[in-house]
Amino acid sequence: MALENRLIFRLYQVAANLLGPPAVLAASLKGRFGGRWRERLGWVPVWRPTSRPRIWIHGASVGEVRSAEAVILALLAQNPEVEIGLTAATPAGLAMAAQLWAGHRRVKTLTAPLDFWGAPQRFIDRLRPSVLVIMETELWPNLIRQARQSGLILVLAAARLTERSFQRYRLAQASMADLLGCFDLIAPSGPREGDLFAALGAPAERLTILGNPKFDRLAAETASPAFEAQKAAWFARLWGAGPRGRLLAAGSTHPGEEAEVLGASEKLLAADSGLTLLLAPRHLSRVDEVLALARRRRLTALPAGQLPASQTDQGPQAARARVVVLDSLGQLTSLYALADLALVGGSLRPGLTGHNPLEPAAAAAPMLFGRFMASFASEAAGLLQAGGARETGPETLAEDLTYWLGHQAEARQMARAARLYLETRSPAGPALARAILTRLTH
Repeated sequence: MALENRLIFRLYQVAANLLGPPAVLAASLKGRFGGRWRERLGWVPVWRPTSRPRIWIHGASVGEVRSAEAVILALLAQNPEVEIGLTAATPAGLAMAAQLWAGHRRVKTLTAPLDFWGAPQRFIDRLRPSVLVIMETELWPNLIRQARQSGLILVLAAARLTERSFQRYRLAQASMADLLGCFDLIAPSGPREGDLFAALGAPAERLTILGNPKFDRLAAETASPAFEAQKAAWFARLWGAGPRGRLLAAGSTHPGEEAEVLGASEKLLAADSGLTLLLAPRHLSRVDEVLALARRRRLTALPAGQLPASQTDQGPQAARARVVVLDSLGQLTSLYALADLALVGGSLRPGLTGHNPLEPAAAAAPMLFGRFMASFASEAAGLLQAGGARETGPETLAEDLTYWLGHQAEARQMARAARLYLETRSPAGPALARAILTRLTH
C-alpha cells in the first residue's frame, strides 16, 4: 500500500473509531440499524473448526439479502456440504434473512459487524470463514482489509455502481483502486457497472460480469402456489366476494413522492369510486407519515394491516378506504399482481436512484417509473426497449396515470412484454456460486 493510501486509511480508522459510535447510535434510534449490539461489535458465537467450505455472505438490507438468496441456493445445490453465515445490517434486512433461513441447517443469520473498534476482526476470528462475499457495494475499508489480512478469499458479487457514486469515489481514486485490489473477484451486475469499476482501478483480470441474482427467482416465485395464496388473500381483503375494484400501486416510495402520487391521482380517485390507491413507502418507519399525507387531502386512509381478512360483510374496501398504506415486508409483489397499474418509486425526484422494476414485471403488472433509475439502469433500459414499461415524471404523472388506467388493453400488452423480458434473462446465482466455489478449490 502506498504511503498516501496508508495515511488515508489511518485517518479513516481514527474517524471511524471516534465518529462511528455516535453515528450508529443515532441511526439505530431512527430504525436504520438493527440486530444485537454484541454481534455488531463482533462477539458472535464461536463456530467450530471444520473441513467443510465456510462462506460468509453479507447483504446490507432487504434487496441485498434477497439477492444473496439466489447465490446461497445455488451454492447449496452445487456443494451441499457448504456452511454459510449470512449477515445484514438493517432491521428490515435482518428480518428478511430470518424469514428466509430460519431453522436451516447450513445457513445461519447474524448481525453484521460495525467497521470500528476491531469488530470485523473479532467477527472473522469467531466465524472462521474461508470466503467473504459482499453483495452489491458495501465497501467498508476495515472489514475488507482485515478480511484480506486474515487470508480470506474476497468476492464482490452483483457489484453495482451508479454514476453519482462513481463521481464520489473518483475523489479518492487511488484509495479506491487499492481497496478494490483486495478482491479476488469483482462480478459487476452489467457492462456499464463493469466499465465504472474498471475506471476506478479494479484489476481487469479480476472483473467478470455475471449479472444480478436478485432477479433469478422472481419468475418462479410468482408462479408458485404460495404466491397465488398470498395474492388471493389480498384480493379478499381488498374486494372480498364483491365486484373487483381497480388498484393503482405505487411501490418503494420515498419522501416527496407520495405527495406527487396523491396529487396526480386525486381526480382519478374522485371520478372512480372503485379505484384504490396503494402506497408502499420504502421504509416502514414512514407509514404514519404517509397516512397523514393522505388524510390531509381528506382521503380515507388505512394501514394495510388494519384491513379485515375479508370484505364479504362490509362491501368493497374502496368504499371505506381510498388509500391503503402497506405496513409489512414481503407483500408488494403480490399486490403488484393485483394492480391495474404499478408505479416504481424512488425514481421521480433528483437524488433518487430507483428500485427494482423486475418485481412488477414478474407480477405481470403494467408499469411506469421515473427517469431517476440509476441503480437499475440496464433493467429500466431493457424494459423500455422491450415495450414492458413507460417513463413518467412529476410534470406528466397525472396524464400518464389517466391514460394507462383508461387503456387497459394497451396496459396488459405492456405487462406481457415486461414478463417476457424477465423470463428471457439468464440466472446469475448459479454462475456466481460456481465462481465462488472454483476459487475455494484453487
